[in-house]
Amino acid sequence: MSTPTHSQLVTFSNERGLRPTLDELCQNTQLLIRLRWAAGLGILSVTAVARFVLDIHLQTAPLMVIGVAVLAYNSLLSFTCRGDTTPRQVERVAWGQIILDWVAMTALVHFTGGITSPALIYFVIHAALAGTVLLPWQARGLAVLATAIVVGIALAERNGMLPHVSIPQFEMSDTLYTNRAYIIGVVFFFGTAIVTLSELVTRIAQRLRQREERIRQLYDARSTFLRVATHELRAPLGAGLSLMHNIQQGYAGEFTPQQGEILDRVTRRLEGLRTLIDDLLTLAASQEVTAAHVPLEPVSVCSVLDKIIEREMPNAERKNIQLTCDKTTDAGVVMAGDIGLGIILGNLLNNAIKYTPEGGKVNVKYRLNRPAQRVEITVSDTGIGIPAEDMPRLFDEFFRASNTKTLPVTGTGIGLSTVRTLLDRYQGHITIESEEGKGTTVQVTLPLAPRQSLGDK
Repeated sequence: MSTPTHSQLVTFSNERGLRPTLDELCQNTQLLIRLRWAAGLGILSVTAVARFVLDIHLQTAPLMVIGVAVLAYNSLLSFTCRGDTTPRQVERVAWGQIILDWVAMTALVHFTGGITSPALIYFVIHAALAGTVLLPWQARGLAVLATAIVVGIALAERNGMLPHVSIPQFEMSDTLYTNRAYIIGVVFFFGTAIVTLSELVTRIAQRLRQREERIRQLYDARSTFLRVATHELRAPLGAGLSLMHNIQQGYAGEFTPQQGEILDRVTRRLEGLRTLIDDLLTLAASQEVTAAHVPLEPVSVCSVLDKIIEREMPNAERKNIQLTCDKTTDAGVVMAGDIGLGIILGNLLNNAIKYTPEGGKVNVKYRLNRPAQRVEITVSDTGIGIPAEDMPRLFDEFFRASNTKTLPVTGTGIGLSTVRTLLDRYQGHITIESEEGKGTTVQVTLPLAPRQSLGDK
């Protein structure tokens, strides 16, 4: 048996269709929910205006019931995609929306004229919108189903199994709904229109998903390369730094002041390279967490914060910096990941210590804001601060504030960009207040997880 080529694999993938990602599902289902609010209110308001202002003889009571029903089930289906929501759960909600919508539209079409109803266009619009969350074969089936529903309504009314609702103000013949040629014409144009539009929307959605998948693969490849390359560099670099420290401590014999200055410069360069490698590894790890859509888990912010403070305490002590922590005992469970949350808190605390002169102060404040259902972590320092003109670019990759470049402190400008990327993933926010020469205060907020057991965490 021959092995499928790359082009064959792509073809197979196209035939099956790519499922939408969780983010895409959430965005599209939320769009349907917003549009449904407008549709429900529109049915109620248009019915009221048509009946009581324009004196159009509509089936007011049934149409009002349809509008109220749409708003009622929309309120039940309305939800915000949380970190613990799975694609399968969102798909089930999407299908529930579609089924209820089509029941409501079928009733709406019947009570506004059946085969002569101007509301038939809603089936076409809804099928196009549904195509953004469905696979191609599902969207085609939905388009065929819509045509079958219209045919069913027409035949049921024509044969007297369903009473025809006429609207005199439309000035249509009272027997038009029994006209075979008219029914065939409407069904033909309706069916071809809905199938064509549904096919176009799903094809466009599939192409976009294929491009996003390709981009994700490229990001994965880049992250893998960064991780492998930096890991390979770490070992020889660590060995080189160890040898340099041994020489500086005199294990290789005495050296002149000039040689000592050269050794110091070489050591600083190697330390800078190690910082770059560490930051690249952090960047690769954060991209893997965000690009792969790893399911989020309940994590205790307090527990992760304790580990980060314990890890950074030796750095603060080396610079004689007073590191204090003001925190409550609440665990503060959020939907995140141990690695990602550690990267966020570690970066903020490391930056505060790195850019605070010897003898300075760094304070970490941790609070659980129950009314807002959020965790708040604030890191304040008495460091060099950030120039006002540099504030807008703080989250750009590889950007460093202008006043850091003259300091004997190594950095890459990757950290804050990584922090923001992870916070976007965890639905968190970050604010930075700073004044050059007086210090910086950074606050991170994260939404509390839904009530659930934290298990062994």
